[in-house]
Amino acid sequence: MSAVKKKSASTEPLAALEGISHLTGKAFFQALCKLLSEQYGADIAYVSQLNDDQMTARTLAHYENGATKPAADYPLDLTPCWETANKRGCFYGSAVRETYSADTYLEEHEIEGYIGLPLMGEDLKRSEGTLIAMSKMPIEEDGLLHQMMKLARSRTQAELIHTKHENKLKETISQALLLNYSKSMFMANIGHELRTPLGAMVGYASLIRDGQADKTTISTYANNICSSGEELLALIGDIMSLAMLEISDETSKKEKFDLLDIARTGRRLIQQQAGSKNLAVSAATRSDALIVHGDAGHTKKALMNILSNAVKYTSKGQIEIVVEADGEGNARLSVIDSGVGMSEAEIAKATEPLGTFTHAYDMHQEGAGLGLPITALLMERQGGKLLIESEKGKGTKAHLIFPRELVHEEEGDFI
Repeated sequence: MSAVKKKSASTEPLAALEGISHLTGKAFFQALCKLLSEQYGADIAYVSQLNDDQMTARTLAHYENGATKPAADYPLDLTPCWETANKRGCFYGSAVRETYSADTYLEEHEIEGYIGLPLMGEDLKRSEGTLIAMSKMPIEEDGLLHQMMKLARSRTQAELIHTKHENKLKETISQALLLNYSKSMFMANIGHELRTPLGAMVGYASLIRDGQADKTTISTYANNICSSGEELLALIGDIMSLAMLEISDETSKKEKFDLLDIARTGRRLIQQQAGSKNLAVSAATRSDALIVHGDAGHTKKALMNILSNAVKYTSKGQIEIVVEADGEGNARLSVIDSGVGMSEAEIAKATEPLGTFTHAYDMHQEGAGLGLPITALLMERQGGKLLIESEKGKGTKAHLIFPRELVHEEEGDFI
């Protein structure tokens, strides 16, 4: 090199590294970057961790022109950082801006020399982060700055792996504490939901037992007891379904079945409930089979959940069951009602995954029950999904969707 950076280290690399060896994690990263800048001539030094998309990274420590910078995300594409992460490192003693002319950061800071070392993961097969040093003047290959970075690489790599594990552990503990709290809140609050129908049943039964009801009102009280009992059974069914899906992690079956058969079964089972409200339930008009790979039991439960909701929130009009293949080759089993409908905010809340039991309880308190999130889980377990389309006052369309890879193109010997 005709021009070599004039700054020189005051301490040999090994001794300097030993001086910060007592530090760990972020403190070590920050001390290393400061050391590379103040004693080894780098104008910019940082340690970064690759994000999950492998196309961006986030700085864990960043020292620039004598000052510590806050953490920030940055893209790898069209920068020497991409080469660092994907080609096991790179070195540009000079003219790095000419090679990466699209990198505005290099241009803005007038960077001439660049050293980038990858920080590998535990399997040593893929980069998990980078150790970078930049200079406004040319850098001597295997000079003290380069030597220091090579010596520090293994320790920095180990600290990055340790930091990732530590963060994951903290997240796991946090989620476990939140889940435990949510379960406690759910169990405490669900008692109220159980007491309401039970209280009604006991109250009406007591009036009949004590002879405080004449023959005319006994029939009314009996109907009220039945209604409260059905409400209680529905709540217990929701709780049992939630326990099955969220706790036991039941594995779905993989079988071939006809969505038309599921639709016919659902219509037959919901007829009485719909008839009590003078609602008509129209059958699927499709004549040929639409066979999918999935779990017939899960699908029937999911259909009954959305049919029950349709009946519950529809006071007049009709409910339609539709089986069809859409333009993208997906199979759909849909329930269309003319009920009260939902706003976008209500749809988002009602279909949000059951991250906590508290949320499930809140949904039940709002009157939506646990049916929709359980339905979403039932579909997810077999590779499908639940899609809700609705508008306030204009009814709801609930779709059970099987992607085209789960659709059986030919009927074959299916019975």
